[in-house]
Amino acid sequence: MLDLIASIIVRLLNLIFGLIPISASLWLGRMAGRLVFVFNKKRRLIAYANLRAAFAGERSPGELRGILKRVYQNIAQTFVEILNLTKVSPRYVERYVEIVNFERVVNASKKERGIILLTAHFGDWELSSLVGATVGFPMTVLAREQKMKRLNELLNRLRESKGCRVVRKGLSTKLILRALYNKETVGILADQDAGRNGVFVDFFGRPTSTAPGAFEFSKRTGAAILPNFIARIKGPYHRLFVEEHIDASSDTKSAVQRYMKVLETYVRRYPDQWLWLHKRWKSTPLRRVLVLSDGKAGHLNQALAVAKEIRKARCSSQGARSEDTEIAVVDIKYRNGFSRALLLLCASLANWRWHGRTGCLKVCLKPDSYNSLIRLYADFVVSCGMGAAPVNILASIENNAKNIVVMKPGNISLGKFKLAIVPRHDNVREGGNVVITDIAPNLIDQDKMKGDGERLKGKLALTKNRVIGLLAGGDNPDYALTEEIINKVIDEVSKAADELDAEILATTSRRTPKHAERILKERLSNNPRCKLLVIANENNIEEAASGILYLSSIVLVSAESISMVSEAVSSGRGVVAFGLEKRRQTVTKHDRAIENLVSKGYVRVVGPSGIAQALAGSMSRPEGPRGPRDMELVYEAVRRLI
Repeated sequence: MLDLIASIIVRLLNLIFGLIPISASLWLGRMAGRLVFVFNKKRRLIAYANLRAAFAGERSPGELRGILKRVYQNIAQTFVEILNLTKVSPRYVERYVEIVNFERVVNASKKERGIILLTAHFGDWELSSLVGATVGFPMTVLAREQKMKRLNELLNRLRESKGCRVVRKGLSTKLILRALYNKETVGILADQDAGRNGVFVDFFGRPTSTAPGAFEFSKRTGAAILPNFIARIKGPYHRLFVEEHIDASSDTKSAVQRYMKVLETYVRRYPDQWLWLHKRWKSTPLRRVLVLSDGKAGHLNQALAVAKEIRKARCSSQGARSEDTEIAVVDIKYRNGFSRALLLLCASLANWRWHGRTGCLKVCLKPDSYNSLIRLYADFVVSCGMGAAPVNILASIENNAKNIVVMKPGNISLGKFKLAIVPRHDNVREGGNVVITDIAPNLIDQDKMKGDGERLKGKLALTKNRVIGLLAGGDNPDYALTEEIINKVIDEVSKAADELDAEILATTSRRTPKHAERILKERLSNNPRCKLLVIANENNIEEAASGILYLSSIVLVSAESISMVSEAVSSGRGVVAFGLEKRRQTVTKHDRAIENLVSKGYVRVVGPSGIAQALAGSMSRPEGPRGPRDMELVYEAVRRLI
């Protein structure tokens, strides 16, 4: 029924537009295009994301939004001109269409071989096929079948009314080859995604699947391939460009690449005239992950851990290579506290229509942060913590990307994210887009530990079978690493090393206070059992933390950082955590998180004076839980998302 109604409407429109001037018809088309732009959510999001993928580093969001509006207007004008195909005549073509380099078609025809006029969904591509017919080169055109049969046949009759022959589905290869062997002209569109079986070539800097059919036809028949593109100059006035012949006789991929490079040139010249609304990069193996950093190392590591799971999931479930998932980090820096609050409000109100409207981001972020963010296109956006969450939402809208947040993002609804990875102590209900974890996502896994551990081992002179790993954190708003505590920690670790005949490998974090670093250097540098001391703020070793975890028999870690404790727990080693001085005598979410890990046997928490006894007890204790399966849960959630 819908097909019948649509065909009747098209017939009526054809009659109506046949009675009014073409310029007036096109004006109505432009108005209709503006209206469709407002309501066409699905295709509009795809189109804007395609524009971002192609031009993010070259054009501003405002410019891209303007291009997209004109894309809709041009499509609507093309539809109006399809309804006016009955008006096309030699006189119409002479008045409204300028053909550039037409002699290339004439010269190709003189060589007694078929011609493939290879074009794209560019400008009024339907008009270009009729232009050929009116100037003496009627062609066989390969037309895509529409779902509505009556409407499809009506459109085909309009195409054939001026001398073209439309090849229907099912007979395409046979009829096209016959036409080319008969030295006829064939028109083929070759710019849409061709799936996994297409030829992958570069298009706007990304591997892009393209159908090689036209080039295979040329190989078999010797037909000349002439790329051609029709561009709307203004209203009904067009310019049809005929490009130089592409030789497909040897390497098909090189020929496809040449064609796509020519198409890219025209798309750059007339960006509003290409059909951006289809998923051109649907089959590309290259995906980009944007990681937002709020300046906290622990939060960045958690976000990077999730990005790593995206890469892992793509490799295992999609057959992608590791390098096919690019990860970029952008530092989120607000101008001031007020701008942070303002952006939070903007993110809460934002919806799908906000793409191309990045004024709020520009006002609230520092210029270098905004420019870095807006110049990157991403398929996924990942952040950790409340500070980066508003930017995550707006960046995902801008790129039509799937977004992931780690930790509860304050008062922002979790519904704003495709996936939320939330620690248990945040008291969020599991299910839907929410995954609950006991530990924080982190970069520690057995492969990384082994690789970093072996590199680190080559730099050390370890002689004992037992090793104590010390990961010393530092101050934060809730905890303080005082001189008294760090001295006691060193006393207890040294005592345990003597009693267990073990060696010590130690590293600090970026948050470790200066007085703690000084004491560690003074006391451990002269301790013969300490084989490694890394002061992160002075001479950090990239593989220090994971390498120490790999080489250690047991790990001692300061308990103020969930990220650091989570890394230790993920190592599968026995973990002892020592408490720091609390600045506030209240039970915090951090305290509840540590209590949860203790209750499940993943970590043992002691005061500084009980470290030696705890290390000795844990060293002799039978092996317990190897750590939670949290990263497996994260992997499964990410795999479903991608």
